[in-house]
Amino acid sequence: MSAIIQGTTPTIKYTFNTVAVADIAVAYLTIKQNGATKIEKALSDATTGDKYIAWTLTQAETLGLSLCSAACQCNWKKSDGTRGASRILNVMVTENYKNEVI
Repeated sequence: MSAIIQGTTPTIKYTFNTVAVADIAVAYLTIKQNGATKIEKALSDATTGDKYIAWTLTQAETLGLSLCSAACQCNWKKSDGTRGASRILNVMVTENYKNEVI
């Protein structure tokens, strides 16, 4: 993903190659702008598959993002206590000419 358009419902998906998603007990998606957390979603908000966790943002959530870079990261903990984190993904937030929830 290279951009998030305000007012849309993008899905942010993390694919796991060496960790079994079924072993993940806790996971969070955190999106920050200018050092402040703008969106945080838990595993209960996600959809999962054998090798991925995906979070879909709401229109209201993306409308709450500023028109600048956003940093996304996934943190997780397996049921055995092992914790991991993804690399930080930087994306641009771009404007929408229909800047409202529809």
